[in-house]
Amino acid sequence: MGVLRKEDLEYIRKKFEKELIDDVPIIYFISDNCQLCDTVQQLLEDIQSVSSNKLKIEVRRLGDVHEKILGVGRGPIIILGKHAEIRYTGAPIGEEAWAFLEGIVLTSNKRHRLERYEDDLRSLDKKVKIETIVTPSCPWCPHAAFIAHRVAVASRGKVISDVVEAYEFPEIADKYNVNAVPTVILSVNGNYNGNVFTIGVPKEDMLIRTILRLGIEE
Repeated sequence: MGVLRKEDLEYIRKKFEKELIDDVPIIYFISDNCQLCDTVQQLLEDIQSVSSNKLKIEVRRLGDVHEKILGVGRGPIIILGKHAEIRYTGAPIGEEAWAFLEGIVLTSNKRHRLERYEDDLRSLDKKVKIETIVTPSCPWCPHAAFIAHRVAVASRGKVISDVVEAYEFPEIADKYNVNAVPTVILSVNGNYNGNVFTIGVPKEDMLIRTILRLGIEE
């Protein structure tokens, strides 16, 4: 039995029918100590069922190598896109659901509207990660995540947008002393100790300028 209502699935089907272009690879990491992994897997399968087979889901069990690379030891973790440009560390539920859907669409049709920054973002010498710390009930969090998604897709994987659910991964929120969401963290070259860029929805131009400064070799 699915987790989405028929009317929700019909809305998503119509959206995908109009907006999906290329196939979207999705890697889904699960683990034993994961309360929401089954629910998220069913959510992904529901969405896949109305995608005309454009969502290509691969389920993997989180192992030691993955933990070292991803920086966390449990699921759910979702990675979207050919360049693994969008990541969800935690379940994309509540207010965050629409940004997740838009992230799927973005990785398919590449309509990020950041053409003026494309060349610079794709020329970065270092990988930059945007961690957007969110909660399911936060109305502004998906807006912050969607800005990060657009930058990541425009960069073709030179920038990674990682949406972190604070309740599921409190150790990450605690590491950055998060007491309000959305909180946006920037880190370079896989460093898991980034710096707080802003609290609240970031200003797009300022975010991109900061990313370009961080990602260019001095």
